[in-house]
Amino acid sequence: MGGVDRMVASSLSSEIKKKLSSEILKKVERELFLEHGMSIKLSIEHFREFSSVLKKKSSIDTKKLENDCISKVIKVKKKDDKFLVTIIHPSLTDLILELFGEYETRRIISALFENEYTIPQILKESKVPKTSGYRKIENLILNGLIIKSRKVLSESKRISKLQCVFEEIKIEIKKGKIEIIGVVDGKIFEKSTSMESIIELLE
Repeated sequence: MGGVDRMVASSLSSEIKKKLSSEILKKVERELFLEHGMSIKLSIEHFREFSSVLKKKSSIDTKKLENDCISKVIKVKKKDDKFLVTIIHPSLTDLILELFGEYETRRIISALFENEYTIPQILKESKVPKTSGYRKIENLILNGLIIKSRKVLSESKRISKLQCVFEEIKIEIKKGKIEIIGVVDGKIFEKSTSMESIIELLE
């Protein structure tokens, strides 16, 4: 699990559920739970398991289904070693606007553009108090905007360094339209198990 998987998990699982018939959906959900202890939403973060179960329980063209559902959530273009990700799913758009609309959360995200920090370093760089900072960082991790990049040794303990899934993000609000475009480093995007079929199409 990595890359943008957690960020798109809720929206993508919602689109997948719409596409599957109720009969196939029940079979897939049951198999995922019995074999892997996962819901469809959680399986987005471990997408090979979802694809494997779907192939086993249906005759659906899984790659086509995956690509059709992903295209309702994000649009992706490759530019050199970066990926330009346009958010198009309303619930994901609303989530990002809500997160960026909160001052302290915005400072935390901004501190992590093109940087990797431990949580104490994030709080120091963003000048966000510990009391609210830890909660906001955890919320960003749960929603996939911040990801764990690597472990480092600190006072004989291994702790995680974190980074924003985006290197930069542009939010444009025009009459009747909101456009959110983020730049994701290739190494981060290519860790996304749910994006493998999209990456194949772009190469």
